[in-house]
Amino acid sequence: MDTKLLTVKSLLAERKREEALNIAEGIADRYWRDYALKWVAEAYAENPGRAMDIAQRIVAPTIRDETLRSLSYLFSKEGNFKAALEAARMITNQFTRKKAFRTVSNYLAKSIIQKGVSEVRLSELDLTDRDIEDLKPLPYGLAYKDGKIMPGAEILPIKGEMKMGIIPRFEKRLEGRTPPKPVFAGEDTEKTEYVSEYILKLIDEGNLEEARKLAKGLAEPMKSALLEEIGMEYLKRGNVETAEKIFEELVRADMLGAALIELHPEDENRIQYYLSKVYNPVTRLLVIYEATKRKGVREDFLRRTLLWATDEWKLGRILKFLAFEMLNEAKRTGDDGLRKTSKGLFELGKRIENGSLIKP
Repeated sequence: MDTKLLTVKSLLAERKREEALNIAEGIADRYWRDYALKWVAEAYAENPGRAMDIAQRIVAPTIRDETLRSLSYLFSKEGNFKAALEAARMITNQFTRKKAFRTVSNYLAKSIIQKGVSEVRLSELDLTDRDIEDLKPLPYGLAYKDGKIMPGAEILPIKGEMKMGIIPRFEKRLEGRTPPKPVFAGEDTEKTEYVSEYILKLIDEGNLEEARKLAKGLAEPMKSALLEEIGMEYLKRGNVETAEKIFEELVRADMLGAALIELHPEDENRIQYYLSKVYNPVTRLLVIYEATKRKGVREDFLRRTLLWATDEWKLGRILKFLAFEMLNEAKRTGDDGLRKTSKGLFELGKRIENGSLIKP
């Protein structure tokens, strides 16, 4: 791991975005550079043009898509739906792009309902008919007609007629409004796309068990992506047991693994188990940093959880860098205990690094 990565993180925490960008672009390893650029792009969310320009510099398609999805979410939260849609359209992965559109659609619905008005013109939102096409199907309870979005409106088959009345989000839909349940047959791309759309709709409605059953019938990587999303929803509803069962079924679970660790911050065995399926190295490093702050320096734990540091020299360098980060935090907070932990971490890193240089 390039130690400049956490330097970027620290600079962003201090709002030194341009300085962080310069360091990020100077990282030699492409993988780590992409992650650093992701953080910088997100830090510029208040400036959509700048944020998306930085996101487009990311080389790895998966990290770039992840960044654009994150930006789309951040823009939506601020009510900038035009920018949110632009970011979503740049996403190359079909499934990730659909999830981004769904997020924009949900925030749009929330924004309109909070206004407490009977209708909102697209021009008020700086949106066009094309934008609405990307957001369809709109969340239940919203209808679109003649350049206007109406909350609590249902368009009837009779042309031009409009019937008002709130449609509760989780109630059973009127006959004909819910798409038919998909049938699995082969690896047809179009059918897989329809099934994934149907599963996302079930998740949105809260029908998680049915969504889980259908997701298990898909091929990878769509299967794992949807199951992890379902696991996160179970966790939000307080059903930790089911979320953990879904975690066991997954090969990779970056989001779900990190979320489960937050529930058991004192249990080192659980931390190690959950980290075994967290492949995002930055997430792993931050978890280890927080665990060391709480429990102190334990060499065995650090070696077991930093397995991706493939040699002693790298391990020593990472530990020393974490020590410097911890020392900076101790100085900011005046925490003497944290200062002592930082010193112990630095000494361990130095010993391991020096030991790697001793010739047999």
